[in-house]
Amino acid sequence: MKAPPNQRVLCVATAVGHAKAVGAVCLAQGASCSFMITGSEDRTVKMWDLSPLSSLFDSPERTAAIISESGPVKLRSTYTFQAHEKDINSICVAPNDGIFATGSQDKTAKIWDVASGKALGTLQGHRRGVWNVAFSPVDRVIATTSGDRTVKLWSLSDFSCLKTFEGHTNSVLCVEFLTKGTQLMTTGSDGLIKLWNIKDAECVLTLDKHESKIWTLAKQHTEAHIATGGADSVIYIWKDTTQEHIDRLHMEEAKLLEQQQALDNFLSVKDYRNAINLALSLNQPHRLLTIFQDVMMATEHRHLLSAEDGADDSAQRDQPAIMGSVSVDQVIGSLAPDQLERLLGYVRNWNTNGKFARIAQATLYCVLTQYTSEVILSLPLAKDLISAIQPYSERHFTRLDNLLTDSFIVDYTLHAMDSVNPAGMEALTIGDDDSDYE
Repeated sequence: MKAPPNQRVLCVATAVGHAKAVGAVCLAQGASCSFMITGSEDRTVKMWDLSPLSSLFDSPERTAAIISESGPVKLRSTYTFQAHEKDINSICVAPNDGIFATGSQDKTAKIWDVASGKALGTLQGHRRGVWNVAFSPVDRVIATTSGDRTVKLWSLSDFSCLKTFEGHTNSVLCVEFLTKGTQLMTTGSDGLIKLWNIKDAECVLTLDKHESKIWTLAKQHTEAHIATGGADSVIYIWKDTTQEHIDRLHMEEAKLLEQQQALDNFLSVKDYRNAINLALSLNQPHRLLTIFQDVMMATEHRHLLSAEDGADDSAQRDQPAIMGSVSVDQVIGSLAPDQLERLLGYVRNWNTNGKFARIAQATLYCVLTQYTSEVILSLPLAKDLISAIQPYSERHFTRLDNLLTDSFIVDYTLHAMDSVNPAGMEALTIGDDDSDYE
């Protein structure tokens, strides 16, 4: 701008008439901005006619000339009346410029006709003073905030309370409608900014940035940015990233579906290397556990069939596979440090369940035989993982030792039974033969 700083903003009008401090001001919502409503500590409301200013806004040069010659325009009040029994804290004009609302320390909010100043209704229900009032941009409802720590939503048809929002720990100072009238944003003396869903009266977001009371809240017309100012002498600008967040979630969901399909494709062609790497990158321990179980069971089933058929499986014995497949062992032996640490984390969790202990121990053995102790101990969480795996492993080996001991007892008992009465067993056999002849 070429104009000097002291001429960039001009005082074009003054409104004098209130007997005490003016605590609330609101301009008409229409494009013509033909009036202004003010409220004061003197408990009165005044409506000011702004039509004399319309001729001043035709040309900046003309406006500056008139103001420099005759001074600011002195506005005239259309009406004045006592609106409340105590200080007036807030005034808001409805979007259609037909009605306006006032909020007061007398614990009430009132609805007035703009044209006549006639009272249309009183909103009673707050237990302390009303700090702020705001009309919905789409519905015939109005929101009020109070020192009783609540926000209330009122019907403009019968002036009844529709909903009460509770969650602030101190006085609620400001309120604004957002998202086409479906949400409310509030600020309070507790230094918190809260976002509410009107439908279920639930708080969906709490912002804690200010260090003291948040006295004012303003939104951009597009609601893309919101500004808050507090007693901590700081103004914060907030950006609504809801759509970006939704888009990001959709992209992540689509990517996850693609990776899941790729994982299924790898398993169908037995490409275990890519399948295991993808399962680790997707952080799917249960899917990886299923892969290991299927591979080991398939190998055991194949060996069982070979034994029954008397086939020679010496080639397979020459290359023993810990996990049932040499390719799976090779994949585990070529993991990156972060993947190795994640796999050991899975082993720790699997090892706590006796049902999965065999897979956990096989995987652990495969890791220990292919990585040096220096590599394993260099992992950031190595000590925590080892301390968690060790006690459960000891418990599993103790259980196996007990089972092995019990199997020796059973074997000893069977041999003892054979050596106690071999003649009786022979007589029993002869008796069976005689019965066949009969």
